[in-house]
Amino acid sequence: MTTLNALPTPQMAEVLTIASRLTSNERLLIARMLLDSVLAKEPNEDTEWQQLSLHSFEEAWNNDEDAIYDDWRNLYGIPAR
Repeated sequence: MTTLNALPTPQMAEVLTIASRLTSNERLLIARMLLDSVLAKEPNEDTEWQQLSLHSFEEAWNNDEDAIYDDWRNLYGIPAR
């Protein structure tokens, strides 16, 4: 986990000075972009595993041998709602 320094750096002071001239919507957009840039650099391990398992599941699920069950309503005589 990254610790935050309570004192702004000169670069941060410059950014804050520029940001003070922006509209509220512009500042919110910048804040969102900054937050997204930080979150994007910290990969979520659970998400990566889910993506890998989804790919494997899709490969196993979509096969010619089980394709007959894709139209299960017709196969078992169940009317569509």
